[in-house]
Amino acid sequence: MKAYIDCVHCYLKQAVTCMTLAEVNEDRQHEILFELMDNIKKMDRNNTPAENSTEILLKVYRLLGNSDPYKEAKQYSNDLALKIYPKLKELLEQSDDRLYDALKIAVAGNIIDMGINRTFDINESLKYSLRVGFSRDNYDLFVKKLQQVDEVVILGDNSGEIVFDKILVEELVRMGKKIIYVVKDSPILNDATMDDAIYVGMDKIARVITTGSNYLGAPLNRVSPTLLNLLQQAKLVISKGQANFESLEQEEIAKNKIFFLLKIKCDGVGRVAGAKLGDVAFFVR
Repeated sequence: MKAYIDCVHCYLKQAVTCMTLAEVNEDRQHEILFELMDNIKKMDRNNTPAENSTEILLKVYRLLGNSDPYKEAKQYSNDLALKIYPKLKELLEQSDDRLYDALKIAVAGNIIDMGINRTFDINESLKYSLRVGFSRDNYDLFVKKLQQVDEVVILGDNSGEIVFDKILVEELVRMGKKIIYVVKDSPILNDATMDDAIYVGMDKIARVITTGSNYLGAPLNRVSPTLLNLLQQAKLVISKGQANFESLEQEEIAKNKIFFLLKIKCDGVGRVAGAKLGDVAFFVR
C-alpha cells in the first residue's frame, strides 16, 4: 500500500504521542516536529505508510535518546489484557463456533494501537467484534485452507493485543495445529516484542520468532532472511493489524494465503481493504 496525503499528519501525530509519553516539554516538541517536517518532504510516497512512519519514529527515538518510549504503556496494555483474559476464555466456552469467535476476539484486541489511538475502550471493541462481525469475511475459505495445513504463521501486532491473539492461538492448537507467532525484534511504538510474548505466555503455546527488524509491519526488504523464507514457504498466514496489511497487501506472496485480520482505523487503509472506517475485516487477496 502506498502512502496517501492523510498519512502525513499521522506521521506527526505518532511523533507527538511518542514525545508526550516521554514527557518532552512543548518547546522541545516543536523543535523536533519542525526538524521532522524536513524529513517528511523528502519521503518517497511510493513507500508504505508503515515504512515512512518507522523512519520518522526512529529519528524521534534518536533525538530523545530513548529506544523504547512506550515501555510503560506496553506493560500497562499487557496487564490490562491479562486481567480480561479469563473473561475472553469464558466467552469462547459459550461459543457455537469457537474458531470464528476466536478470530473476532483477536481482532477486538487490535484497538490497542497507540500509534493511532491515545485512548481506547477494549470492552466496547470486544462487544462490537462479537456482535457486528466482519464487514469483509473470508472465514469459510480460511476454514477450507486450514483443513489442508498442519502449521499456521501469525504475524502479531501490538502489546496487549497479543493476549487476545493468545485466545486464537490456543484454539488453533486445540485443533491440532502448530503455530509460529511473529513479533518485532526490538521496540517500535507499542508493537509486541519477544519480551511481551514471554510475559503473556505466548512462548508456552507457540514457537515465537521475530521479524529480525523493528520496522512497523513486515516489509519484505527489511525482515530477516529467516522470516522472508518462512513467508515464502508458508501455506497459511494470519496477518494482524494495519501495518502488516500496509506492508504485505501488494506483495505477490500474499495472494490466496495471507489472511488479513484487522480493524480499519483510517480511510486510506479502508479504501485499499474495501472496508469502512471502524469496520473489522478478515479477508485474503
